[in-house]
Amino acid sequence: MTGRTVTGTFAEWSSTGRYEDFSADAQRKAVNVVFDSIGAMTACSVLPEVKAIVQFLARVGGAGQCSIIGHSLITTVVSAATANGAMAHGDEVDPVHLKSAGGHVAAGIVPTALTVAEWLDKPGKEVLRATVLGYDVGGRLMSIFYKLRDYDTRRFYPTAVVGNMSSAVTAGVLLGLNRQQMEVAMCLAAYQGAGVDNVVKDSGHTAKTFQIGFANRNGLTAALLAADGIHAPSGILDGKYSLFDAFFNAPDAGVDMDKDLGRYFSIVDVMHKRYPVGSPNQTYLQGVLNIIERHQVKADDIAEIEVQIPSRGVSRVPSNRHASISGLSVCAIAAATGKLDFYVLHDPNGITDPRVADMQKKIKFVGRDDWKGQEHGLHAIVTIRTRRGDTLREEVWHEPMTVAELDRKFDELVIPRLGPEKARRVSQLLKNLAEAASVRPLMIELRDSDRG
Repeated sequence: MTGRTVTGTFAEWSSTGRYEDFSADAQRKAVNVVFDSIGAMTACSVLPEVKAIVQFLARVGGAGQCSIIGHSLITTVVSAATANGAMAHGDEVDPVHLKSAGGHVAAGIVPTALTVAEWLDKPGKEVLRATVLGYDVGGRLMSIFYKLRDYDTRRFYPTAVVGNMSSAVTAGVLLGLNRQQMEVAMCLAAYQGAGVDNVVKDSGHTAKTFQIGFANRNGLTAALLAADGIHAPSGILDGKYSLFDAFFNAPDAGVDMDKDLGRYFSIVDVMHKRYPVGSPNQTYLQGVLNIIERHQVKADDIAEIEVQIPSRGVSRVPSNRHASISGLSVCAIAAATGKLDFYVLHDPNGITDPRVADMQKKIKFVGRDDWKGQEHGLHAIVTIRTRRGDTLREEVWHEPMTVAELDRKFDELVIPRLGPEKARRVSQLLKNLAEAASVRPLMIELRDSDRG
């Protein structure tokens, strides 16, 4: 393949982009993404699916010097990236991509960045540089995949596929790959992307956790092989036989993917989750909790809750899913208790509360077929009817989290695992990551605590 290619443009940018050339907003967002992701990973480190993967990796063995967050096992860089990747999307609490109203881009980037940086003893600024550059690929890919994905006839799980690619780029940045090697890494990563979407039949979170954990493994493996000189064809994002051709039969779907590269940074469009639940639930929950707080509605006062979201959103939150994804469960817990807590959602006793079961009978989801655009993934109309005959209605669009809300979310996720003092130290290390001479002190702090 000769001449300008999208793949070549991204490979060049990923291998040469400097932290100092990033916008102030991109630099700030990179810190927030790592900060929020670490909160999610710490909380998810003891979930059953994550523990199963860590136990498997311990059996596989292998000497190394890389940490697994929340665990005492010190292992190889590939195994650590796998485990850390699994907990990065161990549940529905990690940041997602705003432009696609979903898609767990950061989960394919941050674990790889932290693990490889610990292995190579890189400074914090290099972690942030790799995070921005990895997100430039991952965010753009996720937007295309969400736009073109058919939810009915050609289902697949975009996060797993995109995670392979963004992890490879992230690792390649830290490994110092040149343009040609970066193209090889992206190609090898694409070879490993499956994204089977029977995750919708999973009553737990194993399918998603596994696919993202091993996407980090796959991407890092691709970058390590590229660094060692393995060959692969160029142009994995271009034309016939490209990634887009394979998944969409649309070989030129990514032709404008590199538009404004180096001026627009995809990471500025990250979406931090206010609630530890799936993306389609985020916006309407603002409406439910706003109405309850503003009108002082008690659970016993509620006669009916109607939630209008895009029809595609309704199909993504069926009642057979885990409580953090199921729309009925999520909405009922919020309405019955007035809040949503990560640890309650993962406590069987918390989700079998009789108040929650009773509230589920009062909830109705209405799919809006006319809300076709991606922006409507951030749109909802909530109506609560009370026993007194009041009709309380709110049309709501997603509101980004404030810095204060991010701090509070971090504390709620991390303090139960690490305790207040260690959580405070980790928070400060993360907020000062750009000045850190090495990422190793942070990763050591994040190892197994006496609490878990």
